[in-house]
Parts: sequence; C-alpha cells; structure tokens
Amino acid sequence: MAYLFTNHDKYHIHKTLGLLAFCNFILRFYYAVAYGTSFPSFESKVFSCSCVLVHALLPIASLAIPLPEKRNFSGPMIWKEFQLHSILFSCRHVLFTLITLLELWPTQSQVFSGDVGEKSIAIILECFIKYLMIIGIIKVAAVITEKYGDKELRTTNAMPYPIYLTEYEKTIIKCEYAKKQFGATIFAVFSGELASSLNFAPLYAIQSAPFMMTLVRKGKCETVHYHRVYSATLVYPKYLYHIILRGFYSQFADFIICNLYIFSYTTRIKYNWNNMKMWAITVPAVVIALIVIQDIEKRIIVDNIITSFIRYYCSMYLVYKEIVRDYYTYKPLTR
Repeated sequence: MAYLFTNHDKYHIHKTLGLLAFCNFILRFYYAVAYGTSFPSFESKVFSCSCVLVHALLPIASLAIPLPEKRNFSGPMIWKEFQLHSILFSCRHVLFTLITLLELWPTQSQVFSGDVGEKSIAIILECFIKYLMIIGIIKVAAVITEKYGDKELRTTNAMPYPIYLTEYEKTIIKCEYAKKQFGATIFAVFSGELASSLNFAPLYAIQSAPFMMTLVRKGKCETVHYHRVYSATLVYPKYLYHIILRGFYSQFADFIICNLYIFSYTTRIKYNWNNMKMWAITVPAVVIALIVIQDIEKRIIVDNIITSFIRYYCSMYLVYKEIVRDYYTYKPLTR
C-alpha cells in the first residue's frame, strides 16, 4: 500500500489546493441550500473568483506528480490521459463560471442592453462564442486521446467495475455515465440567473474522479468506492438544479433543457452525429431557451393557483422519475 502523501509534492502545493477546493465545494453546497445560489450577491467578486480559480490550479498542479502513460485496467487508477482530460474539463467549467460571475457574456453586458435588435445581437454573439469554446475544448480532448489514449477503450466505457456486477448492470451504469457528460456540457453553457451555480456544479464529479482514482492507486479504497462517489457527484448537478435552485418550481425553459439533454446524447450516441453538428443545434437552443423563452414565459403566463400547481406537479414528477431511474441504475453499487 503506497503512502497517500509523497515527496513528489515537495512544497505541498497540490495538497493545499486540494484542501482549499474541498472546502470550497462544501461552501458552495451550503450557499446553494441556504440562499438558492452557489454564489450569493453578498459575497465579493474577488473572493468568488479566487475560490473558483482554485479548481483550475488544482489539476494543473498535479502535472508535477509523475503518472504512468499506460492505463492500468485492474482498477480505476489515474493515468496521463485522464489527468489531462481532468485539467481540460476543469478549466472549461472554471472559465465559464468566471465569465458568468464577472458578467462578461454579451447578454450580461450593458453594451447590448438597448432595444430588441441589440439584445438579439447579444444572444447570437453569445451562442456563437459558447459554441466555439465547446468545440475547441472537444478538439483539444481529441488530441489528448490521440496521443495518450485509445479510441475504443475510452476513459469512461473501459473503466473497471466491481467484479460482482453483471454485464447488464455495467452497461446500464456506463450508459448513464456517458449521458452525464452531455449534461455537464449543457450546464457549462447555461445562461440566466442560475448560470454561475450550474456552470460550477459539474466540477464536483470532474474533480472527485481523479481524487478517488488516486486513492485506488495508493490502495486506500476499492473500485466500488470510486464508483459510489463518482456516481453521487455525477447526479448532484441535476438535483441541485431542480430541487435546491428551482425548489420544484419549474419554468417552461427547464423542460426544454431536459429535452435538449435527451436530444444531445441520443443524436450523438444512437445516431452518431458528429459533435460540431449536434452542439451547433444544442448550444444555441440552450441559450435561447434560458433567455428568450424564459422572458416570454414571464410576460404571458400569470402565476396563480392553477399554474403554480402545474409547475410543482410537473417538476416533482420529473424529479420522481429521475430518482427512480438513478435508484435502479446505481443500486448494484451498494451491494
């Protein structure tokens, strides 16, 4: 059994950043529960952005720690390709969160706060920028896989699982893991009042995975523990969205987002659409749904007992279906 702390991190930079990141995860969860947002307005921008920046510095600091380039398939152990993917996708969510917090997106800018024409330009510009950022990151991930990985034995679909799971159970879990990657990308391009909380939320899974892999490599935990923690952090953003932030009070835009989530993984996985084509539809649709559709809904729908009942009922039904799905998907991991 290897030591958890080694002399590779001579000045304890990675360990310190890891502790700060863990504390920030707890703080953001507390804020979400207590105030309905992970970044409340009373918190200074400097502090918020500094806390978020830690989550980019943490994986970057891991580059000082030597890792094998070849993957070990005996357990979910971290290797070079996964490390670089972790850095890339951590930085993606950090970048999107920082831009949102600093109100730098075109739809947040005062430059485009005039008439309908200016607002339309802002929305189009934001869709274009977010699309280019997403595609650019996907291209970089492909370069990393080309150099360090395997096009068939991907980071998720070839992950070792507990030996007692049946092939069917493994397939179901793999499928859910893959779907959540699309959900993370959708949360990254979120706009509107919930954007910063949901831009940030996928980092829980992105950064818990390499941490748990390190524990497995050092013999501090087993394969099943990795999957329990990873699956819990994967479903967290979804429940954060519907239960904690929305409070079971769904907007029409939320149901559009749910269908866009289904559309993204169905067209990519089942129909093998290429990423450029699929995200060219999904990214603008997410932005438009959260800005335009939500604005139209506020203008034409009057809140009363009937509409409130419909919102709560639909939201609770949606969450109930997701809980049932997650229960039967991840229940085998509790054996």
